[in-house]
Amino acid sequence: MSDSDSEIASSAGSILEDASEPDVTSFKCLFCEETYDDIKTMFAHVEAHHSFAILPTIKSIGTELEEIGVIKLINYLRLQSQAKSDPKDIRVTPEVLQDDKYLVPTLPDDPLLFELGDFMPNLESGNSKVKDYADYEAALSQNIPDEVGKAGMSDDRDERYFESYKGNSIHREMIEDKVRTEGYQHFITKYASLFKDKVVLDVGCGTGILSLFCARAGAKKVFAVDNSEIAKRAREIVRKNGYDNIVEVVQGRVEDFNTQRTIGTSKVDIIISEWMGYGLLFEGMLDSVLRARDLYLKPGGLMVPSHCMLRIAPVSDHDWISESTGEKFWKDVYGFDFSPMVPGGALNEHEVGVFDVSPKAICGEVSTFYEIDISRVTVEHLDFTAGFEITLAKYAGALNAFAIWFDTFFLPHDAMADLSTADALSWEQEGNEGTAFSTGPYGTATHWHQAVLLVGKDDRGRSVKAGSTLKGTVTYKKRRRDARGIEVEIRWEGEGKDGPVTGRVSRTMA
Repeated sequence: MSDSDSEIASSAGSILEDASEPDVTSFKCLFCEETYDDIKTMFAHVEAHHSFAILPTIKSIGTELEEIGVIKLINYLRLQSQAKSDPKDIRVTPEVLQDDKYLVPTLPDDPLLFELGDFMPNLESGNSKVKDYADYEAALSQNIPDEVGKAGMSDDRDERYFESYKGNSIHREMIEDKVRTEGYQHFITKYASLFKDKVVLDVGCGTGILSLFCARAGAKKVFAVDNSEIAKRAREIVRKNGYDNIVEVVQGRVEDFNTQRTIGTSKVDIIISEWMGYGLLFEGMLDSVLRARDLYLKPGGLMVPSHCMLRIAPVSDHDWISESTGEKFWKDVYGFDFSPMVPGGALNEHEVGVFDVSPKAICGEVSTFYEIDISRVTVEHLDFTAGFEITLAKYAGALNAFAIWFDTFFLPHDAMADLSTADALSWEQEGNEGTAFSTGPYGTATHWHQAVLLVGKDDRGRSVKAGSTLKGTVTYKKRRRDARGIEVEIRWEGEGKDGPVTGRVSRTMA
């Protein structure tokens, strides 16, 4: 939880590399279909065959508008080519490039935009000025066409998200979660041969603990990326432990142009990330992991972890509900009835609660309602409606709430797998390949706990028939203008003691 079949684009504007393309980069001429293995030769072709003075133009525009201007220039020239303009007649001025529409790449897969560094003009004391791409990213996000997938979250919300990960306490909580940290360590150690001499990308590296595990297992290179200020601490930690020759910490979004330029056009062998949030998808970090996968991972490369399974179970425990909603407290306050304050606790009728649910409160079978195969899922598929079916226990009474959690699997090969009935707690003991851990109520408690949706007051008092079948659907949907928050809706139908019962509960996590 540290620091998503749709079209996926980086925030640098759909600069994607198709998984079927070879690793050799070629650069398409600005004005014709010829391609070249290096930019210098391509630019020489532009000047000799198209009579366009590309290098002097880059120098002129770069001096006035800096690196962003040069990026605009390339996109502008490609647009002029598409419009069949004669290169000899094209005149480019800084005024022409003021329009931010030229930030959007003309070619959806243009490696030239990554490799312009050697051709940028020297702006300060003979040294190339290092450009902060924050302005470029901010401007670009406003101009990406509607058909291209975007993160869809406000700057303020995103800033608060990354701000929350710069302090010590949240990272200590995660590292001290042994199920989480040792789950990753165990897989990396057990399958160290997969990491030996490989290039690894750690998305949302935090303090860098997973990157260090990978380096210790023999990785040749690890790119550790985090947009939070914690990246500065991670860089110090890596240096302190003598792995700075292997682990390179990059502060920025994994989709950012500058991050892409740092990692380069070569693909990575493995992407590792601890992206899971409450209820699995809270905080929307998987979106970035999937964009990283499509940008950087080699065909057949490994995603760590490989799969997550969402589970649901019914809850029936009046005493626990009473304590969690505050009913037990507010019912008698120095002899006065304060029940209008109920529900006024962490478990209420507006938000998804986060609790460790006692196994004895679970009143039916556990049902798997959604599988995420991280090598294949798309951002579009993270908004979904999925069905479940539960056989209620013989001791089931009134349905009070639903608990949702996830099990995480680390399979050592990129292969399809049906894990709907897999038991994460006994996965290795049963002789299965890979490793796994669970965040459910039947194992060791984790910092993820379980996501609990309190049934509405009218439905909470209805009795259900013990041993009967409860059927329903779960809907996960990103919140409007807040892709890090989620809305969860559960609909169900079953048998009551006095006939059929149906219900619906909708809660938010923001």
